[in-house]
Amino acid sequence: MLYEIAHIVKDKFGFLWDAIEWGNAEAFALMHHRAIKGLPELLEECSGRYSLRLASKEDIARMKSFFDAQPKEAFRFFQPHDFDEKGVRKVVLNKSFLTFLAMDGDEIVGYFFMRSFVNGKAFKGYMVGIDHRGMGIAGEMGVAMNRVAKELGLRMFKSISPENPASMAVTKKVNDIKIIKTLNNGDMLIECFEKADSQRVIGGVPLPD
Repeated sequence: MLYEIAHIVKDKFGFLWDAIEWGNAEAFALMHHRAIKGLPELLEECSGRYSLRLASKEDIARMKSFFDAQPKEAFRFFQPHDFDEKGVRKVVLNKSFLTFLAMDGDEIVGYFFMRSFVNGKAFKGYMVGIDHRGMGIAGEMGVAMNRVAKELGLRMFKSISPENPASMAVTKKVNDIKIIKTLNNGDMLIECFEKADSQRVIGGVPLPD
């Protein structure tokens, strides 16, 4: 119910949603200040073939370039925010919308996020660059999100379209899941639990995307 209400407020009452989002971000940052400061080190520990790190305002321009380079089909099931410069800046600067990058040298090859709330819940998502699919990037990002969620004490959720079996397959590689319900748009709302053997992606053979 809360998930649907949030979307109604966002779509119909943008000014109210912005106020709620600001308040949530400030409260979340205060609640998790110490743990958030430790995320760079945690992400470094999670890095394997690719370097995982938090996104910063200095990354906004090339994040936009990364999104611009993806084919239209990449956004069919992935619309967590706007992808123009304003939209990217908004999420990167949002203290509760944790945004991360997977890097191959200076090149962005993957993007992942955890949209977090003061009630201890987070909604996760990811995108792998079109030229780097099948290289285990999604698996590394999934393990990293498990670690971040555990460090911050967050329950993780995700919505997946039944028409997107690839997303479900990747999610199940690093998480045990529980289907909560079917949303009004037909997507499945699932809760993600850390799978004990998912950590094998770190320092070993990457899990496939």
